[in-house]
Formats: sequence, C-alpha cells, structure tokens
Amino acid sequence: MALRAPKWHVHAACRNADQEHDWTNAEPGSKAATDCKETCRLCSVRLTCAITALITDESYGVWGGMDQVDREALRHAAAQIAA
Repeated sequence: MALRAPKWHVHAACRNADQEHDWTNAEPGSKAATDCKETCRLCSVRLTCAITALITDESYGVWGGMDQVDREALRHAAAQIAA
C-alpha cells in the first residue's frame, strides 16, 4: 500500500518554499525554525497542519507555525484547563 500525503498538503506554503530548511528536523530556537515559522505565518492550511501535528502527537519539526516546544506548551496548557 502506497502512502499518500493528505489533500491539504498541495496548498501548504512550505511545499514551494526554500528547500534549504529541513522542516522535520528544525530545532526550536534555531534560524531554520524561525524561517520555517515565517513561511507558515501566511499559509492557507496552517491551522489544519497544526491540528494534524497535535492529533498525531508529532514530536519533531515545524508544523503549522509551531515547533515541538510550542506544541508541548499547548498540550500542557490544554491539560491544565482539562484538570
């Protein structure tokens, strides 16, 4: 069975962005992560991307304008609200 990217990927700003940045390995606080987040800022599928990363518990890279530190902070805040 071949893996296919979700349909929303075709609309992602990173799809046509500068490929010098490794979106999946951009370390929090790095220039690469900052540059990736800037590309995400005006992306039409940013929210879908971020939600996907949160639902799938993505641990690495920049997704929807958030790196792993940002996602962990959001998960922590959600847990505090739920408690």
